Amino acid sequence: MEAYKIVQLVKVEDSIVSNETRLSICLKANGFSFSLIDNKSLKLLCIGEFEVDTTGSIPQVMNRIRECFSSIGIKIFKFAKTRIICETTKNVWVPYKLYDQTKNKEYIKTVSNLLSNETVIANTSEKLDAISIFAYPMHTYSGVKILMPNAEYCCQHQIMAEYAYDITKFSQNTLLVNKRENACDIVLFKGNSFVLSNSFEYQNSADLIYFILFTLQQLSVDTAEVKTLLTGADYTKEELTLLRKYIKDVSFSNPMENIKVGCEFDSINLQNYFLVIA
Repeated sequence: MEAYKIVQLVKVEDSIVSNETRLSICLKANGFSFSLIDNKSLKLLCIGEFEVDTTGSIPQVMNRIRECFSSIGIKIFKFAKTRIICETTKNVWVPYKLYDQTKNKEYIKTVSNLLSNETVIANTSEKLDAISIFAYPMHTYSGVKILMPNAEYCCQHQIMAEYAYDITKFSQNTLLVNKRENACDIVLFKGNSFVLSNSFEYQNSADLIYFILFTLQQLSVDTAEVKTLLTGADYTKEELTLLRKYIKDVSFSNPMENIKVGCEFDSINLQNYFLVIA
């Protein structure tokens, strides 16, 4: 049995210098997606996805990730910046000035009950002037933490909120929707005010549309007055039809908003890699 499998890979330069490059990894139990971006020019150098077990022992996980990168000519050294993205449903934001580190567990409990095997992680979002607090089974991914000890950990909601903040233009309501295999993440801004980040699981297209419309209704956001941006996994024709039936302004996000992407990446759908390039 293979230790890993390359799902997709595009690399535009043979020699990539680690300390001049930003690495972003989005972790899953069955693998990870990643991007490598030049730290100065912000040029996308490499993007890819591996299937590999990241839930084993610390030495196993470290060796498997090393093998994945080594197979494409990347050595795990100190990168200019390393960001580990954790797809979690448990997330709460606290204004920076009101944040109390000793109350992390209390913050998380407002979203869902903490399990004994989870660790609370807090990360500052400078754009939102807030702290993102989330729970993640770090013992499972401790091999990644040891392999890249200086990495910044954040959840997908932070990536989405910071991206939405950049494109709200301080005048429009903005809803960003990130679709995953059987779950969906949403972030909502009213003008330049951050309102909500949340995740939910769904079974079919009707469920997906229902949860989005229910959220807008509960927060008193008119479906005719919100710019809805889609990203993540591919949307079915039925999902797009239903969304455009009930919401006036629906389009796809531009994950390449602030980076330079060459024509070498035209063959892949970069929306699937939104979290590692936005």
